[in-house]
Amino acid sequence: MEEVLRGTILLRGSDPMLATKIARVCEPLAFAARSTMVAAGSPGDALYILARGRAVIAAVNAATGETQAVEKVQAGDLFGEVGPLLRAAQPFSVSAEEACVALRLPADALDTLCQRLPALAHALAKRLAMRLVHLGVAAARGGGRAPGPSLAPAPPREVASPAPRAVGDVIPFVAVADFEPTPKVVNMVPLRLVQQHRLLPLRLVGQRLTIGMVAPRSPAALTELRNVLQTLDFEVVAIALDDFADALARLKIDGPVARGPEGGARGKAGVNPDTLGFEAVEQVEADKAGRVVGDEVVRALNRIIAAGLEREASDIHVEPEAAQVRVRFRQQGVLRDWTEFLPASFARGIASRVKVVSGLDPTERRLPQDGRIGITVGTREVDLRVSVMPSSRGEKVVMRVLEAASMMRPLERVFVDANTLVTARNALARAYGAIIVAGATGSGKSSTLYAMLNDRRKSRPDTNTIMVEDPVEYRLQGVTQVQVNHGVGLGFPQVLRAMLRQDPDVIAIGEMRDHETASIALEAAMTGHLVLSSLHGNTAIAVLQRLENLGCPRALIGQAVALVLVQRLVRRLCPDCCKVQPPAPAVLEGLLARGLVERGANVQVPHPVGCDACRQTGYAGRVVVFESLQVTNDVRDAILSDASLGEIEKLALANKVLTPFRQYATYLMVTRHIGASEALLTVAL
Repeated sequence: MEEVLRGTILLRGSDPMLATKIARVCEPLAFAARSTMVAAGSPGDALYILARGRAVIAAVNAATGETQAVEKVQAGDLFGEVGPLLRAAQPFSVSAEEACVALRLPADALDTLCQRLPALAHALAKRLAMRLVHLGVAAARGGGRAPGPSLAPAPPREVASPAPRAVGDVIPFVAVADFEPTPKVVNMVPLRLVQQHRLLPLRLVGQRLTIGMVAPRSPAALTELRNVLQTLDFEVVAIALDDFADALARLKIDGPVARGPEGGARGKAGVNPDTLGFEAVEQVEADKAGRVVGDEVVRALNRIIAAGLEREASDIHVEPEAAQVRVRFRQQGVLRDWTEFLPASFARGIASRVKVVSGLDPTERRLPQDGRIGITVGTREVDLRVSVMPSSRGEKVVMRVLEAASMMRPLERVFVDANTLVTARNALARAYGAIIVAGATGSGKSSTLYAMLNDRRKSRPDTNTIMVEDPVEYRLQGVTQVQVNHGVGLGFPQVLRAMLRQDPDVIAIGEMRDHETASIALEAAMTGHLVLSSLHGNTAIAVLQRLENLGCPRALIGQAVALVLVQRLVRRLCPDCCKVQPPAPAVLEGLLARGLVERGANVQVPHPVGCDACRQTGYAGRVVVFESLQVTNDVRDAILSDASLGEIEKLALANKVLTPFRQYATYLMVTRHIGASEALLTVAL
């Protein structure tokens, strides 16, 4: 593959090592004669290098509808570069004249290579210029009109519901995460059409609805959309199939809409308690437990879990009291009571039922116990981390809700600020170094860690990734996950030593808790492995201090750590109803004192209002506020020279490699993601 790449137009005469680097991320594909290699309008997710055979690049004339050849491609040439560079759909189709072999370079890898290898970007620019000359010649021969997509403005429309772009026009390829569709927008198209035609309403501006489609030129889908959206204009954009599937899981568009007075938010899928399926439970034990606690208690626990899932709760609390069983759900960081009454006599039965379905000992009521419940709800897979603790009135049960849809978010949804997103992706593209994700308990460290691992897995599927956790929170495809077992002497240090003998490229650690684990992890990061780990710490500089407290020397910290991310979770404003207005005088003084706004400026901040979509709360979910520290050469030298933490912080701020919470919170407030109270809470912690 490397020899083929060195002979291509793209790399001819360049450094031979460039071909070696590109070969690592290329995928060879075979095509039969007269087959379509790239279809016009398909997602522009890769560039292709023709290794063997001949192909023809063609375009559809927007005026006549005729397909015209633009250019012939020989072995060593490339095609399909316009889509990934513009992040749009492919404007041209490419077909094989004979049996062909092409090397596929993913768009994400192409972006990374162009940023890190200027020679590649320069060669690509030269190739695009040559192709532009070809198109100009074709335009001259065709009477001044190029055969490609029309760039002329469309004539005024005379109908209310427009068709999408003409066949020859470019349909942009987008990511669903860039739109964050609200339940109100999602409900504008029937669920049947969403599932049947693999489409998703993304954004409503005025009377114009943007709809993402996996097959954006499907005549049947477009016809049905026109019939349904008779009072709206709509435009079509292309989305990837994986992106569509992730959105279905994330938005829970997999069943009937819940419309009860206490159900989930409008547009969220309702959860029927009778459809809950419990995994890894012996049927005999389950039946026995059912007879002991009674069917009413079994149904009560199912209703509790279903209500928690509908409310998108992060934790479910079941607390025995003198007069009743109190149930509370942690929503957006706040505990809210469930209004349904459960008699106090249900307390022991609910605790016993939880123990049985989570594999715990139902006869043990004197000691705390921890377990796991696996639940299937339609197409959703949910894990509940169970903690049972004895109290003065019985046993209190807390269930932490972990779901793939929340754990596997794309990085664009985790890092709202584009600069921090680029910083994280650059660190993930490294071959070695440590990325530390820190924060308080419940701040979403594990979710960020999983999202970063998933992004790395997609961009570099050829790497060996091993992860050690306590416990394993979510089964991540393509990653070897190991759970510690202290009962047999298998702790983090023992697993890490075994990992290093498994030829790993990426090592992930659920949490660094002791000197031995931290030392082994940082040494691995310094000796050629990319290490990702979580750690408890309140600021980026405090993370360096925490590593010192764990017994790691400054020399090891400075050489191993590449990026520190510290995060805090705050409530996200509902995008449907938030309004911008001047803050109250006391709030304004707080914003000025903490540097969140400038004195003398005309300050306008977003405020929560409340609507049906957010159940009149004014908030919809939570968003992460980050503080990031890039360990550059200057910062590394300061660490190695035993400079004080205050001096390191000043140096990082002066070099603009430390993004403090204040700066990130200000950005989120300006972009209407959080309100003034959340911004103040972030910097006051």
